[in-house]
Amino acid sequence: MLRFDQGNARFNCRSAAVIIDENHVLLHRLAGDPFWALPGGKVEFFENSDDTLKRELLEELSIQSVVERHLWYVESFFEFSGKKYHELANYFLVRLSFPQKLPKTETFHGIESDVDLEFRWFPLTDLADIDIRPRFLRSGLLDLPSETRYIKLNENAA
Repeated sequence: MLRFDQGNARFNCRSAAVIIDENHVLLHRLAGDPFWALPGGKVEFFENSDDTLKRELLEELSIQSVVERHLWYVESFFEFSGKKYHELANYFLVRLSFPQKLPKTETFHGIESDVDLEFRWFPLTDLADIDIRPRFLRSGLLDLPSETRYIKLNENAA
């Protein structure tokens, strides 16, 4: 995976899937975390960013997916679990082959044995009330760009 540590700093290269079905967006979090994020994961060496999502969704949910288009290229700086992060992330619009396999009315768990991920579909109309990271997604998911947008985020700025 493309992740490098140097002291208290970490660099990540990540891909995230924007999955919308019946006006709901699929989010996930580590069990116990207070915030939600888009499904995805770290890009592996010599793996295209869109292929990362196909692999991750298969590993986490045992479901096939189709990457439709690139939405955002996001460079962000933030702190998490006592580490300072510099993250490059590609966000793609993704369609699941069988979204009806995933329950819309309850939280459900991923199938990976080494990480406890909780998944849940949220109505797009409820995004303002959800702790979702990065925060630009609260409005961004309601107005998907027609072409790729570059976004710079610095949550460490005073």
